[in-house]
Amino acid sequence: MKKYLFIIIIILLVVSLQAESKWLGKDKVLHFTGSAFLTYWNYGINKDILEHSSKKSVYFAVSFTLALGTIKEYSDKKLKKTGFNWHDLAYDTVGVITGIVLINNLR
Repeated sequence: MKKYLFIIIIILLVVSLQAESKWLGKDKVLHFTGSAFLTYWNYGINKDILEHSSKKSVYFAVSFTLALGTIKEYSDKKLKKTGFNWHDLAYDTVGVITGIVLINNLR
């Protein structure tokens, strides 16, 4: 099952790099990979350096990463005037879920 999920994610990322639409595009790949990386990194900082429990570290990593994604979209709306993009938040959320999967399988 994990193998198929990985293959689906890779295909989606490759297709996203080639297309530009509401659901596909280079920006979406950055949201996905950035959120996955931030979730994994925040977990590691909290667990290994700050020595919090695994449960607290996961809660912090998820909350912090989703908050950053939401703040980024809000700033796009207010500062860049490009608008709040729910599609970017969807990719942020999938990235966070991927980060959690990585935490559970690599640590």
